[in-house]
Amino acid sequence: MGVLLGIAATALAVATGATGHPVLSVIAMVAVVNVIALISTWRAALATAVVCWLLHDGFVLGRYGELALVGQAGHDALVIGLDALGVVVLVSTLRAALAPMLHLREGDPSAPRVPVQRQPVFTQSQRRMTGS
Repeated sequence: MGVLLGIAATALAVATGATGHPVLSVIAMVAVVNVIALISTWRAALATAVVCWLLHDGFVLGRYGELALVGQAGHDALVIGLDALGVVVLVSTLRAALAPMLHLREGDPSAPRVPVQRQPVFTQSQRRMTGS
């Protein structure tokens, strides 16, 4: 999912002229990494950060997928990487803080529950048909 969002963000950034203003692409890549960190694992977020930087460097700073290893690329890699680390730490901390609260509701009668599966009720005619 991170790769697909990264490709979509890169295509949108290039279409809107981010090759002249690479900061727009960096903002889009940071947003993609943040979304993946919120909905997935820390491994997926870090892998998405790497893929997003490669897409940014290859299609916004460079052309046609060729990496442009210039000073701007290093700076952007640092920005995307530090964002990924920061958001992973933040999301992990929030998940750890919310976990005990979720377990506290286990005994709460007002907490939503998965209903127990019902057993089928057969009428007399259905019993005769099934032979039970």
